[in-house]
Amino acid sequence: MGSYELENRRGSSRRLLTAFWNLLTVLVLLMTCCVGLVTVIIYFDPYSSLNLFPPPTPLQPVELPTLTPTPLQILPPTWTPSPTITPRPTITPTFTPTSTPTEPPTPTPIPTPTPLPPEMVQYALSEGSPKAMASTAFYPDLGCKWAGVAGQILDAAGQPVPPATVLVVVGGVLNGETVELLSLNGAAPQYGLSGYEVVLGDVPIASQGSIYIQLFDPQGTPLTDRIYFDTFGACEQNLILINFNAVAR
Repeated sequence: MGSYELENRRGSSRRLLTAFWNLLTVLVLLMTCCVGLVTVIIYFDPYSSLNLFPPPTPLQPVELPTLTPTPLQILPPTWTPSPTITPRPTITPTFTPTSTPTEPPTPTPIPTPTPLPPEMVQYALSEGSPKAMASTAFYPDLGCKWAGVAGQILDAAGQPVPPATVLVVVGGVLNGETVELLSLNGAAPQYGLSGYEVVLGDVPIASQGSIYIQLFDPQGTPLTDRIYFDTFGACEQNLILINFNAVAR
């Protein structure tokens, strides 16, 4: 009998403990549902009274007043005066003096160099110089497309002087242009061992006493006076051959 009562008491205690835990579980579930419901409400309505930390209230947009257009005041048209034509100034005729004919300017004469003293003249023209001839004897392929002066420098015995010892200058005016052309003896061996050549152009040009030939030593000392000669416009006379011989002392 005593053991049965003890057993009943233990069973009652277990049932009470089980009921307590079941009730506590139900309360926890209810609280969980409430918290979830409040969370959903705050999510969709952050400004709900259930939210203990609501976001700041957004500013309301300010409505600007609408401008009412006012009609423009149109001024009455005014009369624009027509432009007047300003009379042009009259041109007063002026007297233009007629040009007085003047005489053409006198060309300035070219100074003639002083002739060398006889003792300073070292070379003289060889017999038969100058001589006009056709250049085809030396340039058969050029025909009439050449004009020049050539020759050789010989000593008193008629032998060629050493090359590059005599400077040959051809100068003056040819075909209206001033010329000054140079050559050395021995530079044109087709005319001899001491031959020289000065090309005047690619066509024969006639001139009369306007160009000269003169010899110098390598230091520039004149060995002859200026010797003027003529040139011709004919193909048969496009080469002027001028030879020199040393003056015997």
